[in-house]
Amino acid sequence: MISPAYQYYISTYGSRESCRYDTHKRNELRNVYNSIVRLNKKSPLYKINLTEHVQCLAIDLKESSRAFRNVLLDTVSEEESAFMQKAAYSSDEELVEAEYIGDDPSSEEEGSAYQIDVTQLATAQVNTGDFVASNRLDLTPDQYSFDLTVGDSSYEFQFKVAENHTNLQIQEKLAHLVNRSNIGVAARVLKDGNGSSALEISAVQPGFHEYRGYAFKISDDNSSKARGSVDFFGLNHTSQPPTNAQVRINGLESSSPSNTFSIGNTYSVSLKGLTEPGTPVEIGMKRSTETVIRNMTRLADSYNSLHAIADTSSDNIVENIVSNKLLKDLNYITKRFRDTLDSSGLMVQEDGTLQPDEEQIIRAVENGTMESNSEQITTFRNALLRQMEHISLDPMNYIKKTMISYPNPIRPFNNPYQISVYSGMIFNGYI
Repeated sequence: MISPAYQYYISTYGSRESCRYDTHKRNELRNVYNSIVRLNKKSPLYKINLTEHVQCLAIDLKESSRAFRNVLLDTVSEEESAFMQKAAYSSDEELVEAEYIGDDPSSEEEGSAYQIDVTQLATAQVNTGDFVASNRLDLTPDQYSFDLTVGDSSYEFQFKVAENHTNLQIQEKLAHLVNRSNIGVAARVLKDGNGSSALEISAVQPGFHEYRGYAFKISDDNSSKARGSVDFFGLNHTSQPPTNAQVRINGLESSSPSNTFSIGNTYSVSLKGLTEPGTPVEIGMKRSTETVIRNMTRLADSYNSLHAIADTSSDNIVENIVSNKLLKDLNYITKRFRDTLDSSGLMVQEDGTLQPDEEQIIRAVENGTMESNSEQITTFRNALLRQMEHISLDPMNYIKKTMISYPNPIRPFNNPYQISVYSGMIFNGYI
């Protein structure tokens, strides 16, 4: 038998992806254990009516607090100014896109930028065959084969031509064979208005290695079966030769077989078009208002989700099982920092929820208000982190319960079961 609480946990939160903040060092786990011991000493003995609603609500409280903690750690750091994470930028994203791929964006200097001139884009090789009559057969019935070389690997394709086949059927069969092989090329059948068809084979990736001079090659010179299919269908006719991207980075010539490449393990650059002579695209790092808005929106959404669980005003069932302690604790924190949050664009509503104001956020970034509020917002973040730790350690603290007795202040006893009510309800009856 599996308990309903365990089933609810698995079905609701079991597929949630973990992040780097969900892993802990040995000393962090030891601190959690010590915190549980301290709570057990001070925890009174109480009785909880563990209905299905109570169990599901406790799980929601713990998991929502954990998710909100991860958002806080990810969006507001103690080292950086509040929310002011740097982001990669491009002076012309229609020509060059840039993404930061380094380890620490805060260590990158904002004035350090790259000037990129794009003189040629990487293109994929395309072989377009000859158009032949679709509804008749021009190959002699036999067992044919040809070699398709991609990079350093060569693959042999064998196929049978029967008397009842047509040229179109053979082309469709070859396209299916090539596509199913998944070797870095793709094929399709082209048709014109004259009842003719051709087989087109293209490289999946652009560019080529210069010492080869090609992306792929098709030949039946060394065929183990009948020859002639390559010449008849024109499979070795290159209609678009492969090219490599040609760029100048800070005046230095460089080439790449792909339109996406990295610069100094710092930026991933994607080329979209050619630049005008003497007008390079600049990429670098800057403090981005888009990043600030995104982080504030994430924080507000996660906070409001937890606030909704604590708010019992709209649900009679929840009102009967949730204490108002959590709502008071959350509202106390936000109202304490209301002036700082409002001036930064994270508006505190009358019901205690948070609402980001994009225009105010942009003004706060541009006029320096966000920078000056940095210390206060970090303090706000730390207060919320402590609150999330309390919820995570003992979500039952926010459930309505019946008090039985207080602990003996003279001889405190570490009651191992009070804090274990949460885990016990999940694994109770688990076989």
